[in-house]
Amino acid sequence: MSEKGEVLEEMAEFAFDSIASTCEGIDEKELDWRPVPESNNIRWILNHLARIANLSLPRIIKGDQSYTPEGWPEDYRDQTYTMEKMLADIDAGKKVVLKGLKKLTSEDLEAEIPLWRGTRKRKVGVYAYIGELINHKGQIAALKGNIKRRREKDPEFLK
Repeated sequence: MSEKGEVLEEMAEFAFDSIASTCEGIDEKELDWRPVPESNNIRWILNHLARIANLSLPRIIKGDQSYTPEGWPEDYRDQTYTMEKMLADIDAGKKVVLKGLKKLTSEDLEAEIPLWRGTRKRKVGVYAYIGELINHKGQIAALKGNIKRRREKDPEFLK
């Protein structure tokens, strides 16, 4: 493993672990709450994160844009899963991602691969999707904080 790959693996592990810890204590009603109708809810965000962990990041790491884990449903995006299921799926993806990052050499990271209507260095895709993990974990934390503050004013909120 390259030194760069090791740093990326540590960063990805931190990002994945922070998702799970941020979700502690969230209940089913909180999963579907939106501050405004146009916003994403925690359930949608977790579904998105599961797809990043199992499809987007592994495809970039492997250099195989058609990679799909065995048994992964084509309609995952359209399904309503429990938080436990999505966190388990994120954890399964995490294992594949961390294993793949460990194997990347500096040359692998600099390689041009098909990304976003063109070609880019593999490291750009890895950086972008690790950033997505962190960004969306922050959205979950913000929604969780909004719910907490609303309950402080109205203990019956989302009961």
